[in-house]
Amino acid sequence: MKLLLKISILAIFCVLCTPTYAQVPTSIDGVTIESDVSNPRPGEVVEVFIESFSFDLNASSMVWTVDGKPQSQGVGIKKIDITAPKIGKKVNVSVRIKGSDGREIQKSIIVKSGFVDIIWETDGYTPPFFKGKVPFSFQNTVKFTAIPHLSKSGASEIDPKDLVYVWKMDGKFVPNGQGYGKQGVEISNGDIPKPLDISVEVSNREQTEYTKGGVLLGPSEPSLSFYEEDALYGILFNKTLSDNTQLKNSEMKVLSVPYGFNLNNSKNSYVWSINNIEQSGLGENRSITIRPKQGIEGSSSIGLSVRSIENILQGADAKFAVYFKKKQDTSNIPTF
Repeated sequence: MKLLLKISILAIFCVLCTPTYAQVPTSIDGVTIESDVSNPRPGEVVEVFIESFSFDLNASSMVWTVDGKPQSQGVGIKKIDITAPKIGKKVNVSVRIKGSDGREIQKSIIVKSGFVDIIWETDGYTPPFFKGKVPFSFQNTVKFTAIPHLSKSGASEIDPKDLVYVWKMDGKFVPNGQGYGKQGVEISNGDIPKPLDISVEVSNREQTEYTKGGVLLGPSEPSLSFYEEDALYGILFNKTLSDNTQLKNSEMKVLSVPYGFNLNNSKNSYVWSINNIEQSGLGENRSITIRPKQGIEGSSSIGLSVRSIENILQGADAKFAVYFKKKQDTSNIPTF
């Protein structure tokens, strides 16, 4: 009986000693001070404001100071604008509030600058020497790289390899996307065509410097373009073939370029057509040779349908028209 009593007393004591976590208000005096931008870029205009649901700010007298210098004062002035400092610097914004009942409250906030650029690139195909950005097409794999701009002293920025990263997609953690030096992640756009909402939070190990950024990337359909393969100059990537393509010689070789397709890890089917009639004899090749019959004048519509065998959302159709004339008979023209 005594043993049972001791166990009961010990259990009650343990329950009483268990720590409880009550919800602590963010401001005991009922007044909060915030900025509209948590990680502004240097030189950006930042709005600092105060709020209260239990204190009449509209009837209160306020004196705002920035780094100890008076900035603004008057009754009901609940916000001011400041300029974000250089990377590594900070601005101390304070406000002294005197209510109509004589009560005084002092609130302060430190504003620092810091931002992160996010660079993205896909595994979609583009031809050699392509100067534009590779388009983000359905079911591409996208690599995101964070370029943070944070500094402690203001003299130099912190090495990106020495920072801690937290990557998220649609507000959820990216698998294997958190940790020290985790500057980049790769994300595959699945079978459901939707935008990629990517964000990253960056901080130093001491949590004294912090910034965040994001990008919303929407996918698009792959596309097709046609280029002439010249026997002397090679592929003429400077001009795409259109509906007004003139056949200058007896034949012309044409190359199709499927922009945005995953050519590195996917097989594609090619179906060529002439005047909307499928040409099985052309085979599944990226290029064809156009050679009209002698003595014929007119035009033909050349079409191509490309479909990915592995990625069902990747497909494109395109066509162009080629015009050809009768070759002039030069056998009876005298030569000099």
